Amino acid sequence: MSETPIPYAGYHDGPTRVLRLHTRRGVVAKAGVTVGIDGAHYHQRWGRAAFEIPADKPVHVVVSQGGGQIGVAATVLTPEQPSELEYRGPAALYLAGTIGAPGTVKQRGCLVQLAIFAPLSLMALTLVITIGILLSR
Repeated sequence: MSETPIPYAGYHDGPTRVLRLHTRRGVVAKAGVTVGIDGAHYHQRWGRAAFEIPADKPVHVVVSQGGGQIGVAATVLTPEQPSELEYRGPAALYLAGTIGAPGTVKQRGCLVQLAIFAPLSLMALTLVITIGILLSR
């Protein structure tokens, strides 16, 4: 994570604090994420980032992949809440991501991926065994 937080882009002349955001990839993920802070967008790599935000008013935080269309998750961070969030990308790109307090977010779509890929793996294994049996004759 960079030492210096990204400055707040909106007008604000009150006290500030630092939002620490940890983004985690899903099973399938784009190269990076787009973080929106009160409408200003920042393209970031996966991992940790710091943003300067107002300390005396709610801040709207949105994280997405693919220019805002994939894995979207949003929250409003109030002044009373700790300024640390975690984003977790989904297991399938057509699902929403999750955002919340660190350690509380879960990856969406793991069971869907299992339901899709387990039968395909079983079919591929059956095909390999069948071909092996036919070639050994």
